[in-house]
Amino acid sequence: MVGYGELLQTIGAMVIFSLILLSATSMIQRNTYMQIEGELEQEVIALAQDIIEEARTKEFDEVSVDAAAPPADIPGDFATLSTLGPEANDDQNGDGKVSRHEFDDFDDYHDWDDVIETEHGEFNIQAEVFYVDETNYDSTNTQTTFKKLRVYITSKYLNRQNSGNLTLYSLEFVRNYYAD
Repeated sequence: MVGYGELLQTIGAMVIFSLILLSATSMIQRNTYMQIEGELEQEVIALAQDIIEEARTKEFDEVSVDAAAPPADIPGDFATLSTLGPEANDDQNGDGKVSRHEFDDFDDYHDWDDVIETEHGEFNIQAEVFYVDETNYDSTNTQTTFKKLRVYITSKYLNRQNSGNLTLYSLEFVRNYYAD
């Protein structure tokens, strides 16, 4: 009978050890997932900041590109809501499509989308530019001296708890004509 007691103790110890090992493995997996997600989110922020910084180097509006003097009617001479986005004369290749490196003013980023591949995978990027009210920076239907660039980024590797629903990241920048 003594042998059965030791056998039961051994089986009990193995069950407890298995439960501890299972819990540790689950914790390691969760920590690894969080680390990878953090690295991907850093990549998202870096990509969005690159686009915003690039847009900041462009002229505020097409009317001020290569202009010797400021527009006569500010903000009336700025692009209308329907003309935000790249202009036909920005197409330097003559292929009918304006690529990002051909943008010459801030609102050329309106309705721009692309897929950028990095060492962390592919990121789907979309941008929109719109005029904002000078007091609360909300979207407005009139031309103002303020434009907002909003950059949206998704990746198939960034989804909410593996639910299949992609996480949408959005970064914004408000630009003032007079702050150039």
